[in-house]
Amino acid sequence: MSFKEKLIWLQGKKVAVCDTDKTRAAEIKAFLQHYGVDVIWMRTAQEMLADLESRRYSTHRVFFAVFVSADLAHNLSQPWAEIVKVNPSILKAPLILMGSSQQISDSADLMKAGYFAHCLINPISPHEMLRVLRRLNRWNAMRGDTTPAAILAK
Repeated sequence: MSFKEKLIWLQGKKVAVCDTDKTRAAEIKAFLQHYGVDVIWMRTAQEMLADLESRRYSTHRVFFAVFVSADLAHNLSQPWAEIVKVNPSILKAPLILMGSSQQISDSADLMKAGYFAHCLINPISPHEMLRVLRRLNRWNAMRGDTTPAAILAK
């Protein structure tokens, strides 16, 4: 069985990429689409906040994972904390923090709060991205099904 065949479970999953860097977001999107992943790109803090607000009271999980750049994570840390207090089920979708080594170390408070499942240091290598996705597959198996049929059934 080829490596790509082993990753067939990714096909049809929905992932959000929240990043202000157009080039990096395009690279991540192209990489994930290679495996059949549906990618939503949120470019600004306002787009992320609008998406968060639309899910404030929802208990349905939409994204398999959300990749967030460190700068956007810091900009939205306060509204995120307020929304999570109202609806802790939002934390069912794992967040992956992306940034430079310095940005990741500056985000220690967000990591300690338990918001982020993993960190990826820029530039993100394909190997590291696949490693995180494999870990998320095991994590998601414990947290519930995220297939389109399961989401619609809820």
